[in-house]
Amino acid sequence: MAFAALLLSSVSMTALALDVPNLGGRVNDYADLISPAAEARIEQTLAALEQDEGAQVVVLTIEGLDAEQLEEYSLRVAETWKLGREQQDDGALLLIAKNDRKMRLEVGYGLEPVLTDVMSRRILDQVLRPRFRAGDFDGGVERAVDAVDGLIRGTSTLPPPSSSDVQSDLPPRMFGALWLLFLVPFVFVVIGTNPFQWFLYLFLVPFMFVGGLTIAGPSASPLFAVFWLIAAPIIWAFFGRRRTKQKVGKGARRSGWSSGSWSSSGGGFSSGGGFSGGGGSFGGGGSSSSW
Repeated sequence: MAFAALLLSSVSMTALALDVPNLGGRVNDYADLISPAAEARIEQTLAALEQDEGAQVVVLTIEGLDAEQLEEYSLRVAETWKLGREQQDDGALLLIAKNDRKMRLEVGYGLEPVLTDVMSRRILDQVLRPRFRAGDFDGGVERAVDAVDGLIRGTSTLPPPSSSDVQSDLPPRMFGALWLLFLVPFVFVVIGTNPFQWFLYLFLVPFMFVGGLTIAGPSASPLFAVFWLIAAPIIWAFFGRRRTKQKVGKGARRSGWSSGSWSSSGGGFSSGGGFSGGGGSFGGGGSSSSW
């Protein structure tokens, strides 16, 4: 009965999820927020960027989120539309929810070095927010697109981030990296001892999730836990059990313990005349804000 209720709840949540709209072009103004003239200028800027640099940046405005989380919806749209080239993952989505007064810049893996979380947040807070609060939606979106365009081309006129901006972004990521580094000895215990340490293996799952949460954000953190659940037994089966067998074999041939050594050797996104994504991937990079 409990399982049936959980399944019904899951199905209901899926049914109530906000639909991902059709990708009609580089500017998808479903909230009627941008004038036709501004939309044409933005489309021209983004088309030139895509032709020159290959990066695919798309604008989406919606009426509201219908109680859905901004970050989850933005990532779902970006992944559904598959913005950016498949190998380069150089797509980005500027999402604006009109009634909720929220906005997010979702950044593909390949653009994260230039559209960092700090720079994305500054575009939202310093470029979009003041113009949106003044009612200048055309100017806000145009200037934000220009800022994104400049960062990707390497011609940005945005001033460098202040020390407070850098400090606000680095500690969570640094904490996540140190957290995962702290887990390394326990990981070696799991994958390097016999028999397989099932308790420690399962005990580390939430710790992997927290490490992923601080490094990659809520959307990608489950991947860290899933990777651990899948990879640890496989690595143990190949290395941990194999090393134990090697030690046993050596012990059978000669008495006493001896030390051994390990060695190893070893663009165009149009299809059928329409506009579409190029197969790019996203991992939750970017930033969110409001006005």
